[in-house]
Amino acid sequence: MQPDEPTVERLLDYSTPSILNGLKRLGVHPSELASFDRRVIGCTSPALGRRVGFAATRKVATRRDGPPSSGPSGRAGRYDEHILDVGEPRFLVAENVGDWAGPVCIWGEVAASLLTALGCTAGVTNGPVRDIDEMEAIGFQTFSNGPGVGGGFVDVLEVGQPVVVGGVTVASGDVLHGDRHGLVKVPLHLVGQLPDAIAAHEETERRVIDVCRSDDFSLDAYRAAWSADGR
Repeated sequence: MQPDEPTVERLLDYSTPSILNGLKRLGVHPSELASFDRRVIGCTSPALGRRVGFAATRKVATRRDGPPSSGPSGRAGRYDEHILDVGEPRFLVAENVGDWAGPVCIWGEVAASLLTALGCTAGVTNGPVRDIDEMEAIGFQTFSNGPGVGGGFVDVLEVGQPVVVGGVTVASGDVLHGDRHGLVKVPLHLVGQLPDAIAAHEETERRVIDVCRSDDFSLDAYRAAWSADGR
């Protein structure tokens, strides 16, 4: 069942590590956690904070050779409208299957301005991005393979189909959560259960931390604090 906007936005109350803790408490094995490979995807603007949203997917290819890509007037919004097919808040996911090493970028200030107008609060790509300061100024959070100067071409190959970014397969409508620590895909059927699971985990962590900071600290008390969790 697709979670509604208020349920999804409630996850902004928690860091991405807390989301992972909650998922594990709900029975998701670490091997099944869909966290994006940190060697491929990093938070470009940590100061902008957390983002959560429904994925709108796109597959692109960057290149340095050949004729220019068709610009905004040529494409006439043919591939931008698909973003509106998913609920808000929206999260663009762009898989780059092209030449990542050259002077290319997946988006910058202009595209980020369009994406913001289309209800996207963030985007993730395994390619480079640019205009970091300008994107931060409009509040568009980006998770990417890093900054680049741009200068190449970007061809859109398909929209709305499953893509693979940072080792994670993402379909349109999936829920993503990210912050300075990284990015994770949240199973749709667990979104509504996460706040209670996170609260229970944080209660245990607080008990353990209090023991560690107590003047009466002992390893026995430390072990007891963990075992009191009852799991």
